[in-house]
Amino acid sequence: MNIQPLKISVCSILLLFFLINYPSSTFGSIFSDGRHIMKGRDALLESNPKAALPNFAAIAQSNPNYVNCAQGLCIGIWTYLGRTYHELRNNQKALESLKKGKGRHRNDRFNKIYLGLVMAQTGQTKEGTAELDAGLKALGAWLSSFAGRGTTGQYWDPGGNLQKAIADTRNLLQRDKINWDKVIKAVRLLGVDFEEEVREVQREKREPGPCNF
Repeated sequence: MNIQPLKISVCSILLLFFLINYPSSTFGSIFSDGRHIMKGRDALLESNPKAALPNFAAIAQSNPNYVNCAQGLCIGIWTYLGRTYHELRNNQKALESLKKGKGRHRNDRFNKIYLGLVMAQTGQTKEGTAELDAGLKALGAWLSSFAGRGTTGQYWDPGGNLQKAIADTRNLLQRDKINWDKVIKAVRLLGVDFEEEVREVQREKREPGPCNF
């Protein structure tokens, strides 16, 4: 009699782990947040912040300390929500959300970037410019230390395009008269580029897609 080896998927193991260790309400919340963050990120990549908003807002309400860490890049839910409001041209809501996310997650470099950008657009030009530049500097420093190293970092920014985009954006802030339209465009593009890099790293590592339960 031939005995076939039992094949158990990673998703099945994760499902069993959560069923054993977490109550059903927590289990449901974890996977609900995962679905919302995926839908929200997809919508932003499709330049559809209106569709992204309810997904991020749902997580912020149920799990305000949520942080999405994917392939080394960590972004808190309030940063995602603030970025979305900014793209919807609601700077007041963007500012409120980004301030709620400030300091929540040490590795969320994009919070300082978007917070500085919105501050500069709401009457705090000097402080906002400094915050934005500090965020860009921190993001560049993280990328320099992470890219090309380890099992995940080795796939990050092989051509140096992200590092160049960060440097170019910082250069826009050094001019005597800052062209904020160009800065806004550069920051938004940077956000998209980093999200797309996460997907590219995932493809390079040939990791499976999300579990659909």
